[in-house]
Amino acid sequence: MTLTAVTLASMTPRARCAHGRKGRQDRRASQRTRAENDGAPTSGEAWMRDATSDDRAQSGMTNGDNLEHFLVGEPTYRYGTLTRKLPRRIVLVRHGESEGNVDENAYTRVPDSQIKLTPRGHEQAEHTGQALRDIMDSDGTDYSVFFYISPYRRSKETAIGIAKAFEGRKILGVREEPQLREQDFGNFQDFNKKQAEKRERRAFGRFFYRFPNGESGADVYDRITMFSDHMVRDIDAGRFPENTNMILATHGLTLRLFLMRWFHWTVAEYERIANPSNSQPIILERRENIDVQSSMHTKECYVLSQESMEGLAGCSSELCTMILPEESWTRALQLGNDVGMSLLPPPNAPRPSKEKSYDED
Repeated sequence: MTLTAVTLASMTPRARCAHGRKGRQDRRASQRTRAENDGAPTSGEAWMRDATSDDRAQSGMTNGDNLEHFLVGEPTYRYGTLTRKLPRRIVLVRHGESEGNVDENAYTRVPDSQIKLTPRGHEQAEHTGQALRDIMDSDGTDYSVFFYISPYRRSKETAIGIAKAFEGRKILGVREEPQLREQDFGNFQDFNKKQAEKRERRAFGRFFYRFPNGESGADVYDRITMFSDHMVRDIDAGRFPENTNMILATHGLTLRLFLMRWFHWTVAEYERIANPSNSQPIILERRENIDVQSSMHTKECYVLSQESMEGLAGCSSELCTMILPEESWTRALQLGNDVGMSLLPPPNAPRPSKEKSYDED
């Protein structure tokens, strides 16, 4: 029976709340029933939807035999679980060598989003896939992989090259994330002007400099914040099984800004760290022997592997774990060695209580 507006108006506030709550519960139950009856798309179908026809042709996915590599069964996860489940590792991968890496004039005639990998870049991606598979196989347990990919062609081609190393049943799914795209340098690029702008950026500061008609590093940081926070919410909702390896196929600057947001680096710390090599995996490993139901912040549950730290020139061990606010006084307030003053509080200044819990950010 449908309640009219008059009937609702005659209800007490408590009765209206109960009616609204019952309606939401009924809608959720109906949605679950439809999902179970209709069936969710397979991860292979999702992959094929997100990969362009050019991507498939480049990777050799042009016939039924090749497509079977990606056509797998129903996803093993379900939405809405109440238990946080921490993926085994989070892998950040800068795309393989691209045409723009070997010839910057390519950006003057090809949209940045359509720059392809070189033959060497394809080889790098496949080598990375095999290296990651060796790492996951060494765990000695069953596992799955889930891809987040930048919509730029070179990142998609890199993801496809990595995926070739895995059996189709291992691929849990893929999602294209525009927030993982490269920094916007401003449409078709004039080579000489862009070189002058890059020199100006070095003088102004890599994080705050905004390219004309493009983005600053700070702009990219803002959208990466939205992405990483969304990903953490998915993890906290229990979307991914604990044996999942999340692979983010993205770009050098975007990758470093993801780490800056994840570990709470300062701007100065970010600016001293260089890009990893093309297609080099940067791996966040889940801490061992942790209670996933404790109040520990999800980002605290991961550390940067030693090999990954060495692959980021300028990175140090103190930057490889998340820093909570009460632990970052010196790092956040230090103005630099060349500054004759300091914002640091006196030694006896009160500090925030370490017993305070912090919500997900």
